[in-house]
Amino acid sequence: MGKKANSLEFFLRIGVSLALIAYVFYKAGFAQIWQTIKQTDVNYLLLSIAITPMLVFCSAWKWQVILKAFNINVTLWRCFWLYIVGYFFNTILPTNVGGDVVRAYALGKSTQKPAETFSSVFVERFTGLSVLLLMAIIAFGIALHQLNSLWLMVGLAICLFGYASILIIILNPKILHRFSQQIKWTAAQRIFCKLLKFQKATLSLKNNRSAFLFAMINSVLFYLLASFNVYVSALAFRASITFMDALIITPIVMTITMIPISIGGIGLAESAYFIVFSRMGVAGAVGLSVALLLRAKALVAGIVGGLYYATLGIHVKSVIIGDKITYHIDAGDVKGDVKYFSSFEDIMRQRKSALKKYQDIQIGSYNLFTLCTFELVTFFCGYLPGILGYFLRKLLFPSLFKKVGPGTLFGRSMTIQHGKKITIGRKCVIDEYCKLSAQGNGESEIVLGNEVLLGRGTVLGTRDGRIEIGDFSNIGGNCRLGTTSEIKLGKHVLLAANCYIGGAQHNYHRTDVPIMRQGYANRGGVLIGDDVWLGTDVKVLDGITIGNGSVIGAGSVVTRDIPPYSVAMGVPAKVKGSRKEFLNLDDEAA
Repeated sequence: MGKKANSLEFFLRIGVSLALIAYVFYKAGFAQIWQTIKQTDVNYLLLSIAITPMLVFCSAWKWQVILKAFNINVTLWRCFWLYIVGYFFNTILPTNVGGDVVRAYALGKSTQKPAETFSSVFVERFTGLSVLLLMAIIAFGIALHQLNSLWLMVGLAICLFGYASILIIILNPKILHRFSQQIKWTAAQRIFCKLLKFQKATLSLKNNRSAFLFAMINSVLFYLLASFNVYVSALAFRASITFMDALIITPIVMTITMIPISIGGIGLAESAYFIVFSRMGVAGAVGLSVALLLRAKALVAGIVGGLYYATLGIHVKSVIIGDKITYHIDAGDVKGDVKYFSSFEDIMRQRKSALKKYQDIQIGSYNLFTLCTFELVTFFCGYLPGILGYFLRKLLFPSLFKKVGPGTLFGRSMTIQHGKKITIGRKCVIDEYCKLSAQGNGESEIVLGNEVLLGRGTVLGTRDGRIEIGDFSNIGGNCRLGTTSEIKLGKHVLLAANCYIGGAQHNYHRTDVPIMRQGYANRGGVLIGDDVWLGTDVKVLDGITIGNGSVIGAGSVVTRDIPPYSVAMGVPAKVKGSRKEFLNLDDEAA
């Protein structure tokens, strides 16, 4: 019965939308509409289009501040794109709140605070609604002699009644609690349980006056900007309208559009603009043209949000629909829950598009701007030789990293993976053919101090780990530092060519599974103190600490901790003496 009722309501809303659209086009006249559109002023049209992202930014800013009041820290950029995704769902779902539910659900899943995120969306919308209704009442009073219409009065009355009902229920916990005690159905109890959590989270903000004050001021700013949007859109169709007229028209129309009798306000908004513009002494065809322009801009924003959701989003799609990573296992390979040591192999076997696999390996993000920046910068100057190449890389390469200090130089043919997790100090030199890879989760990181030199062909690679190299350190050519936990080098560390500082060790306890499929275990990483010199071809295994001021002889393999100021060499490396004592090593070179 519930499904039948929902289907009936859906088709009734479609019928209302179609009827309103037919009515308003009939009243405006197709010839008049076409004549209005033909005389469009392109300059005002472009300005109208430019206002749309400003409106989204304003709303995203308010949402971010309210989220902070709930102790949820989200970047303004993420709030902005979640709003754009919301436009997409508002376009395809038969409701005005579809996008709000989607962005609240997505953020709630990723932050593990669903009640708080839904409350943040409610507070954001409710403060906006409060300001909108106040502006609509004032506007209706100012233009009462022009807008003296029974339908407009009924519409405003319905919105005020709905607003008052929501306000009473939310601000009075006893009402909702009483309903939850009287209605004992299992399904209803689940709903009441969620509503009570939502109510508790919402009421927790009642003492946060600064957040509410900002939300109200931001809402006023938003509706002033929305009125300017309507004003500019009307000027695009060469209407004789003032900004004060737009301040009257906009809140009244936006209030009426919220009445849930059509699909996404389709037909209702067009009719409201037609009627209110006509009452304000402007041709109804202009009002309808403005409504169609605003609808077209929302549709374009929805398309952008849909593309972002489908291909390049910030994991919105996987959060919403609960995608699980599945793997393709070739014939002859190990079946079951295998553990890939190589992050490259792990990603390549996932069931994803080739573009997403590339972004997982190279970028570490599905962000479109980051991808385009990486491709353009590396294509045009990544391999460019000579002084021009050095100049362009010095100028443009910092955009590929989290942070780069002044004076840093980059050689050609570098490989950069997950650059936004890499921080480089000032006056560093990274020679040709080096590779910096911070693949893995959000904890992966590479940090280079000031005046660090990475020799030609050196590789720094993490997978869910961290590499830190202190100030004034010199890493020779073809060295390799790799970890799944941590590698930390102090200041003034000198590594000769071909050194290896290792991260994790392969598990090899089972004989029924290949070693490369048994995963790995780390022993806590490698810590090398200040003023340490490693000779050519030195190998340092995981779990080792080398004290300050030590020297490790060429070709040594360090398998145990080395005390400070030691001179060690051999396979495995053994301490031969101390730098603080007079040493006679009989021609043995460190």
